[in-house]
Amino acid sequence: MAGDIVNGGRVTFTDGALHRDGHPFVSVGVNYHPSPTGCDYWREWDGDRIDDDFRRMAAEGLNTVRFFVFWADFEPKEGVYDSATTDRLRDLVRTAGRHGLLCLPSLLTIWMNGQRFDLPWRDGRDLWRDADLRERQRAFVHHIAAELRDEPNILAYDLGDEVIHVDSRSSAALGPEEVRAWWGMLASAIRDADPDALVLQANEPSAVLGGHAFRPEHAESLDMVGLHGFPVWTPFHIESVAARKATAFLPYLVRRGSAHRPVYVDELGSYGCDDTTAAQYLRAATHSAFAAGAVGTAVWCWQDFTTERKPYALRPNERRVGLLDADGGEKPALAEYQAFARRVSGELAGFRPLPAPVGVFVPDSDEQEEAGYLTPSGSDAPAAFYAHLLLQQAHLPYEFTGRDTELARHALVIVPSARRLSLPDRRRLARYVTSGGVLLYSTGSLLDAAGDEELFGVRVRDFTRADDTHAEFTWAGVRFPLHWDAEPIPVIDTAGAETLAAFADGSPALTRHRLGDGSVHYLNAPLEAQLNAPYRLREADWHRLYEAVAEDAGVRAPLTADNPSVETTVLGRGDERCGVVINHAPEPVDTVLRRPAADGTPESEKLLRLEPKGVRLLFWHGDDPALSEGRQP
Repeated sequence: MAGDIVNGGRVTFTDGALHRDGHPFVSVGVNYHPSPTGCDYWREWDGDRIDDDFRRMAAEGLNTVRFFVFWADFEPKEGVYDSATTDRLRDLVRTAGRHGLLCLPSLLTIWMNGQRFDLPWRDGRDLWRDADLRERQRAFVHHIAAELRDEPNILAYDLGDEVIHVDSRSSAALGPEEVRAWWGMLASAIRDADPDALVLQANEPSAVLGGHAFRPEHAESLDMVGLHGFPVWTPFHIESVAARKATAFLPYLVRRGSAHRPVYVDELGSYGCDDTTAAQYLRAATHSAFAAGAVGTAVWCWQDFTTERKPYALRPNERRVGLLDADGGEKPALAEYQAFARRVSGELAGFRPLPAPVGVFVPDSDEQEEAGYLTPSGSDAPAAFYAHLLLQQAHLPYEFTGRDTELARHALVIVPSARRLSLPDRRRLARYVTSGGVLLYSTGSLLDAAGDEELFGVRVRDFTRADDTHAEFTWAGVRFPLHWDAEPIPVIDTAGAETLAAFADGSPALTRHRLGDGSVHYLNAPLEAQLNAPYRLREADWHRLYEAVAEDAGVRAPLTADNPSVETTVLGRGDERCGVVINHAPEPVDTVLRRPAADGTPESEKLLRLEPKGVRLLFWHGDDPALSEGRQP
């Protein structure tokens, strides 16, 4: 054991951002099992190895380690805690503390890399509905938090890593109130033992994309939500790890989750690619996630594994995704992660997302089992992801709206490819428009989301299967080819709205309806959802439609690039502004950045050459037209 003691108080939340010792703080960490022992490290304890690993993590510029409290190792018999393992837990946390690392322990760990490390005494009992097992969970998280309450370097407790997969069928059957009650019970138990604790629970993208109730919108009792994002595990037809869509996926999850709770990305990285591709992916994905509002990141994982035991015997690919190779050599991704760590703790410290003039409204996705055959077919997931991509390409500042968000804070609200729009949602949108808002609405369903004379000024005449007559439309000089699935295509007539563009059969494709002090653009096609196919995003300048409607709403992008692959997210720190410029393309680009001046003076321009997945930072103050480039890390 070696190393100086590093003191520090608990991390806290202020205005949705982490702070440590009164200063803004971004957690930059890794997920950790020791390479030689993998998931067996609590039973095959090697404190010297852990000390060496933690020393090196700190030396490489990281500040957080996430590790897994395998429940079976700590409570091998029901109601009996293993004192030796508990001592090792305190030892691990204190070792991390000596090296200045914060800890993010993931409790109730049973499921890991696709396999269960189950409790020998669970006997198949349901985690969520067996009263005795619920009590054991409550007692266990209380026990761990009580043991660690005096350790100043606990960042937060994760209730359970992807715990939904311990019993996927049971977790999928839980309703929102059952999940709220489970989260609330465990979070209360932790805070009862450790009043300064922050609590989260981590899940893979299904938490955002649907399928169960472990969703950010139900996480009121948690301080944060943990989300995982890997480009190989999405329903969005991402073409490769290097693809533009791949590095846009993680910030999408962050933006969706942040509408409800602060988001910690506690697993990210890439599978199925070489080291160069993995490094480029990590560079763009981490910066884009930060620009989207992530309060922390933890890469999966620290080092390749030499152990061949469970779970690596069944999934050997899991042995080769470390920042270090099995011999301890640095992979290119580590250098990129170090550069990210230097930036977020240096010139980006304290910068946060600004209020966004564009809101994306996603209608309630809670399934109604009793709807039976009346449930619209297909999935809600693609529409919001492709809306995110189009807004990113249009360089429009935006955020997803929460269930209780006041829509009037946005000059423009977009409802992408809606498959269901309830009467309360219709009335909410009508109030927004009547009071002066601009709404862009595209329909994704004939019966549940098409036509509405009062709100949209259009009525449904009939449906058709003749997709050739609805194959495209042109507006604002841009042709929009459409790909219809097997669902009926609505045919509409105007009922107060004006036609802006029409299909080949003369029926309206895009309309505008004046309502009160605002207006509604109604698109009679699932523009966003129909983009969910490999390479389709390249077929047209789809984002031009968003740009044109935003102009009608008076929304101006604060920083643009003439290449749609380049993200230009503007963050704020007081009156300082930082443009986070990210090339999501797998090839280098030359692009001209433009920043309009508010006082009518000529806009600022800057030519940048960005390497594949390259990142640049541009800084300015208030109305100062100058764009100064940040230093290269």
